[in-house]
Amino acid sequence: MVDVTSQMSVQTAAAAKPSARRYYVLGLLTVIYALNFLDRTIFNVLIEPIKKEFALSDTMMGLLAGFGFALFYSLLGIPIARVADRLNRRNIVAVAFAFWSAMTALCGAATSVTSLALARIGVGIGESAGSPASQSIVADLFAKNERPRALGIYAIGTYLGVFLGYFVGGYVNQHFGWRMAFYVAGLPGILLAAVLWLTISEPKRGAMQESFVPEPLGPTLRFLASQRSFIVVLIGFCLTTYTNYATAAWIPPFLARVHHLSSAEIGTYAGTFKGLAGMAGTLLGGFVVAQISRRDDRWKLWAPAITSGLAGPVFALCMLTQDFAMMVAMLALTSFLVGFHLGPIFAIAQTVAKPSMRALASALIALTATCFGQGVGPLAVGMVNDALKGSYGAEAVRYSLLSAAVTTTLGALLFVWAARSIRNDIGRAAA
Repeated sequence: MVDVTSQMSVQTAAAAKPSARRYYVLGLLTVIYALNFLDRTIFNVLIEPIKKEFALSDTMMGLLAGFGFALFYSLLGIPIARVADRLNRRNIVAVAFAFWSAMTALCGAATSVTSLALARIGVGIGESAGSPASQSIVADLFAKNERPRALGIYAIGTYLGVFLGYFVGGYVNQHFGWRMAFYVAGLPGILLAAVLWLTISEPKRGAMQESFVPEPLGPTLRFLASQRSFIVVLIGFCLTTYTNYATAAWIPPFLARVHHLSSAEIGTYAGTFKGLAGMAGTLLGGFVVAQISRRDDRWKLWAPAITSGLAGPVFALCMLTQDFAMMVAMLALTSFLVGFHLGPIFAIAQTVAKPSMRALASALIALTATCFGQGVGPLAVGMVNDALKGSYGAEAVRYSLLSAAVTTTLGALLFVWAARSIRNDIGRAAA
């Protein structure tokens, strides 16, 4: 058993490190995470011009936006995360960041749907290494009760990237074309990867625990599988991530087809009301859950369950209303509510796993959810779009997106279930 007094003194000493240094690392990793989502999201606002140039169906665009990216992202993420549990995580993030940034730029040079698909696969391969290693670094800089706040800050990169992706993609596409949008999104990341390499160092692994003991893969997977809250949260997060990625991919075409906005207008409305509202929800979620869960760890899941459950009917109203102002308001509220759960869920993956398992636990959560959410979400909506096109025309996307209202509601119910075992699982991870 762990000596609790000794563990608390270790955590207090680690937390006493200069805050500026810890938050510099957190801030830089958050920016990198934002560019991760910028590079994957910018494709979404470019769906219409790419579809037109290559004469593709919505189903094919769904494959390119989702499954083509997510398959390799998920397949490679687990082994790379295992390496990150053993080797220098700073180096892994820096190399991966430079690679996916270069592949994003190459999307702009695509001369066929095949070359575009290969470049998208390259983006997925690079991005699979970034988040698990980054979250493991953050977990070694912040103690258990600080992690929802720290990972809430980190998680705003999701919506900051969406915000930038919509704005950059919309504006640059309208004025300079979709190829230039990919160049603008990808090339700066190569320079920032060098900044990461040169300015931060690898933190001591397991700094917030009394000891760190590496474990083989088999026992690691068996332990995580025995943590009921981890497994149920993983399934629930798959469902809420479907909502995130399905809307991220198809809100721009929805705004173009149903509300007849230009590319720059789509960037403005989607970036502002989906991106910024999501950032606000994510940041608030991390801070609120860090505070209210101090006395009862179940709030780490109860709070995300409440907001994810509310997001379902709000998004259904967003899709069904004919009023543009109401649609925009409900889109913003949906993004706020769905964003609220990201930091706490990331923190769960770090908190119910032992220090030697954190990168792998993060990868299992993020990559499984991405494979389902980004792989299935955009593809499913695209397929339904094509199926309903004959009956509803441009309005088909309005009805196909309603599936996202259902999945976030189901995810909320699973978070409530997982809360029943969270306290026991945290104790087992600390033992």
